[in-house]
Amino acid sequence: MDEPPAKRARRTDSSAMWENNTDTREETEVETVEVDEMGEMGEIDVMHATDMIVEGVGETPAETGSRTEEAGGLDLTSVTGARLTDIDEVRSDRKRSRSRSPQRDHQSNARTRSPPRGPRGRSNGQPPTRRPPPSTQSSARPPTESRVDTAMPSIEKNGEMPEAMEIDLDDLDSVEAQMNKMMGFGGFKSTKNTKVPGNDKLYAVRKEKKTEYRQYMNRVGGFNRPLSPSRSGRTIGDFRHTCEQSDDMAGYGWDEYDVRTGGRQSIHDPANSLDLTTEFVKFPGGQHGGSWGVRIKGTPRDNAGSDLKTTIVFYAGMEGLGSLEVVGADVAPGEVGMGLDGDVRIEGQSNELGDFRIDITTGPDTNAHPTHQHPAYQDKPLDKTIVHSVQVPEEALWQTKRGSIQSLNFMKTTIDEYVEKYTAEKMPPPWQIYTLQNRPGQGNLHMIQKVFEGALEFDLLFSSGSASKAVTSEDLTTKITSVTTAFSERFAKIFTPSTPFNKAKYDGFSKSLFSNLIGGIGYFYGDSVVDRSYAPEYEEENEGFWQEAAEARARNQQKLEGPYELFTSIPSRPFFPRGFLWDEGFHLLPVLEWDTDLTLDIIKSWFKLMDDDGWIAREQILGPEARSKVPGEFQTQYPHYANPPTLFMVLEAFVNKLGSKTASDSQQVVLGSSGASVLGDSGAAEQYLRELYPLLKRHYSWFRKTQWGDIKSYDREAFSTKEAYRWRGRTDRHILTSGLDDYPRAQPPHPGELHIDLISWMGMTTRSMKRIAEALQETDDVAEFKKIEEAILRNIDDLHWDEKAQTYCDATIDDYEESVHVCHKGYISIFPFMTGLLPPDSPRLKAVLNLIADPEELWSDHGIRSLSQKDEFYGTDENYWRSPVWMNMNYLIVDNLLTVAKAAGPHQKQARNTYTQLRKNLIDTVYESWKETGFAWEQYNPDTGAGQRTQHFTGWTSLVVKILGMPDLEGKGGHDEL
Repeated sequence: MDEPPAKRARRTDSSAMWENNTDTREETEVETVEVDEMGEMGEIDVMHATDMIVEGVGETPAETGSRTEEAGGLDLTSVTGARLTDIDEVRSDRKRSRSRSPQRDHQSNARTRSPPRGPRGRSNGQPPTRRPPPSTQSSARPPTESRVDTAMPSIEKNGEMPEAMEIDLDDLDSVEAQMNKMMGFGGFKSTKNTKVPGNDKLYAVRKEKKTEYRQYMNRVGGFNRPLSPSRSGRTIGDFRHTCEQSDDMAGYGWDEYDVRTGGRQSIHDPANSLDLTTEFVKFPGGQHGGSWGVRIKGTPRDNAGSDLKTTIVFYAGMEGLGSLEVVGADVAPGEVGMGLDGDVRIEGQSNELGDFRIDITTGPDTNAHPTHQHPAYQDKPLDKTIVHSVQVPEEALWQTKRGSIQSLNFMKTTIDEYVEKYTAEKMPPPWQIYTLQNRPGQGNLHMIQKVFEGALEFDLLFSSGSASKAVTSEDLTTKITSVTTAFSERFAKIFTPSTPFNKAKYDGFSKSLFSNLIGGIGYFYGDSVVDRSYAPEYEEENEGFWQEAAEARARNQQKLEGPYELFTSIPSRPFFPRGFLWDEGFHLLPVLEWDTDLTLDIIKSWFKLMDDDGWIAREQILGPEARSKVPGEFQTQYPHYANPPTLFMVLEAFVNKLGSKTASDSQQVVLGSSGASVLGDSGAAEQYLRELYPLLKRHYSWFRKTQWGDIKSYDREAFSTKEAYRWRGRTDRHILTSGLDDYPRAQPPHPGELHIDLISWMGMTTRSMKRIAEALQETDDVAEFKKIEEAILRNIDDLHWDEKAQTYCDATIDDYEESVHVCHKGYISIFPFMTGLLPPDSPRLKAVLNLIADPEELWSDHGIRSLSQKDEFYGTDENYWRSPVWMNMNYLIVDNLLTVAKAAGPHQKQARNTYTQLRKNLIDTVYESWKETGFAWEQYNPDTGAGQRTQHFTGWTSLVVKILGMPDLEGKGGHDEL
């Protein structure tokens, strides 16, 4: 499992099209298509017209500042580019980060995750050194990008346009303002940082209503007013570069996808009356990561006329050293032509990719193009392909988020010429107006525009010069068929649903959730903002520590570190396109079933981010592109902040699989892989664990040293004086580091607090370390971990069990310096059960099972609530972890219910009944919401089952795929004690 060379390639999500408030323009990102070890990206913007014009159907934003290398795949939820890389050729790390900051939520009660609070100081006052990126090539940047949105503004100089225009980024705002004013949008105001009525609720309910085309000013709510009609009185649709939460899409994402071979994505866009499909596949071969191809198809929706007009702009860019040039230009340098007939070819070269070419085909004969009688058509017939080549500053290539506007600024030249030539009263139809000038040639950014009428189809073919042959459309057709067939067969084998969910209607549902989870895997590279000041306030030893820590953070002593690289999955492509530490363990549980080697690569990538002390930043916001999507107050990482160590869950599952009799049945042959899985090779598995083991021990020790809880100072009675834990980084309202953000805790915060969820995580982690040490025959370590595990289990009861409340609770120190329990029944109350620390015969298990199944406390028809209905804080304030149903927590609950239900014991029958009903409730809730809205959601309403907060949240919500495969125990035997 070689680590990938560090490269810089990303997808950029573009902001909405008509952004008038240029000073506060919000930026989004777009996915790029990448091939194996290449820095190559492909993006496409789509413009569509209701009757008259072409506007954009965009794509799902891809990972910020990322490049989906090995498993990235074509991240085009619309036709935007996507990145694909061959997992066998390039093992990469990718970035993910999420501290659910305010940007994450679009509701009035949006979760306002405050910045990481609270720190820890270092005893020696010296900062640890951060490990360098795994690859010696870490500083290399992806040489090529192919995108599809718009471009940088084109500016005429002395009436002439050079072959490769130099763009002045400082002039973007003025050019854009002129453009907007000219098009009648100059008087609009921005909704940025203001509340837009009607956009503060995001629930999973679809309303059938007449399409009203809207103009979106930013990603947090939309402009929410109709577009100005064109001069003909017809309405212009939305220009899309990405799929955003505020876009009223009817669904988008991968229908099926494998990181090694490819798959199919769909975008259902009612506003633009278009359904867009992208089929992306890889062609292994050669010395540079292989070749790839994408087929883009557009089908008018039922509410569209047969003459629907759509334009798509594909663009390719070269980042770093190399060349990129359009071949067969129809005009001399600096001149404007009519457009190109036939296929368009771009040839390029870079150190990483060698020689390569990209062919943009004309598509089948069924493609139609709009015609009209206006004389402008004779100068630029729309059955030709328009190519526009420019030179832009390299550091600006990723900023395609501004691209949609910039593309229109390029189009402004065309519009100005039409106004001057024909006057404003005699302009051509919109699908002629909104076209680029045809100026093909050299440059580091090339825009290729096509205009269609009705259904559309064409191919993008990337052929590596070191491959045995160039990819053709016929090859692409054959490959798409074989990839689809192989994926379906393997998926049915690995994720076989159990009754009563073994029905055809769940097939597309489960494929979609898993494919979007694995389709979000990508590679991230860049520097990180870290505060290594080790201020004494970060020790959090005094009462009022959270206020002292806030003052220390306000001194802004953070600095850039790195660059680093990360290969990871993400929670949500549109909204959280970065790596989050505690999410990643949940993400990898389904991925482990599908592709063990891929899972192990990702885990190794995360641990290679660790510094010499053993700290891993909980949010991986790597590089300026990633930071452009995160508010500044949430970007800084602190070396005393932890996050639930969920990666150890995955490693324990891997070790358990090593001895599984069924492992070879499902995991030996991986799609697109020529070798055997590590799971079937005991030698390779042991080597992997042995290489990782020192890093695991260092991280484990860091947790015990930095997140310890104080037992001795407060004369607490416990089996062990060492095993107690407290999250650092809490404020009076949040413990973001716990992952449970606003879950009620002791008030006011106190340095003597002990947290039941953290000691439970440490118990699970200790058990995992013991299992790994056993597999490696590290007998001394096994004995040590057993000792620590016993101490933790004993202290969980001694320090956290409240006999009166019959539940597990946090502990704090009262005004009399006594240790007291703070009991808010909810997820934290059942953490010892969720982390597998309560055996089937535990004397506490009965009370835990009763709490889970009590409809007046945690039980709901849609899953287990995060907080008891009886709690005074239920549903209050942000209501983020104060009532909603979360799929990651419910997965742990149903999985451990299954364990108890399968083991003989006094509570087997109760556990079996609760398991059976909870499994059904969870699947029904996620499935019905997905069927209704087209999306998986971040959380679910416990009363209605409606999806809430972030849509297209295909991170840990995709765990429902594993729940589908859990056994049906209804009607099975068992007994409870009377």
